[in-house]
Amino acid sequence: MIKGEKVYLRPILKKDVTFLNEWKNDEETYRYLGGGFMPTSLDHHEKWLDSLIDTSGNNKRFIICDKNSAPVGMVGLYDINWIHRTCEIGIYIGGENVKGKGYGKESCQLIEQFAKEYLNLRKIKLNVVSENESAIHLWAALGYEKVGEYRDERFIKGKYKNLVLMEKFI
Repeated sequence: MIKGEKVYLRPILKKDVTFLNEWKNDEETYRYLGGGFMPTSLDHHEKWLDSLIDTSGNNKRFIICDKNSAPVGMVGLYDINWIHRTCEIGIYIGGENVKGKGYGKESCQLIEQFAKEYLNLRKIKLNVVSENESAIHLWAALGYEKVGEYRDERFIKGKYKNLVLMEKFI
């Protein structure tokens, strides 16, 4: 486990499929994420789970748990490039009752430390929908800088949205 003050990160377990499916089917949670909102059956999610659990490749995903061991979200490093020592980061907190408590910020700090100290990575990149102001504020507070923007990149609720590109050297 990767431990912080408010949360800890642990590997994904098969029993997490219920939480993951619940979060995936929540439009508010998934609206701005790369795959977008698309309700998924529990059966389909169970088939997808094996790829989420596998940390042997270029993706490292973890369940975020609060101090009571309750799962509150997921954070991951994606598309790790072992030559250039770069990756992308992604996170979501599932459920309105756990948002705004600092879990996301601390989870990002923990996974950045893991990326630097154990994976020898040097730069983390991300994409965020321009109207997702709370996420942009979080990333800026964590030291990520805007390096560009794609126009009309994501289709969300019937409209195309711009995508802000950010990065941070760790």
